[in-house]
Amino acid sequence: AGDPLPVLMLTARDALDERVRGLDAGADDYLGKPFAVEELLARLRALLRRPPETRQELLQVARLCFDLAHREASVAGHRMELPRRELLALELLMRRGGRTVLREALERAVFGFDVEIQSNALDTHVSRLRRKLADTGAGVEICGIRGVGYLLRAVP
Repeated sequence: AGDPLPVLMLTARDALDERVRGLDAGADDYLGKPFAVEELLARLRALLRRPPETRQELLQVARLCFDLAHREASVAGHRMELPRRELLALELLMRRGGRTVLREALERAVFGFDVEIQSNALDTHVSRLRRKLADTGAGVEICGIRGVGYLLRAVP
């Protein structure tokens, strides 16, 4: 998914094909059970010694771009003026790159943990964001996945 967080798979499945499948799926290291705690700690230290990956600074879907460094959205080079909460929603949707974002995760990103919100507050922000994206010709749509969350994708 492009997340720089190192992943160590710790599992009872230790056959060669399972290890290969785990590493090919994105794990940085793979350790089968049973294992020695000293080896686990050494593997964790090795993962943490790796230099951090350079972060992608620009996300793009169709004509829509999101500059992570400046926290700005633009369509074909024209900056979009978005309120903070719509910008936060758009950032998370673009970071997930065509995958469904759970409603709860989007609510946490937009409102935080300590804010009590009405049941339709997120829907209102998403609706406004949808309209703005359509009006600017961004070439993307936000799809609601009933009972699950939202998905941002390029318009076919």
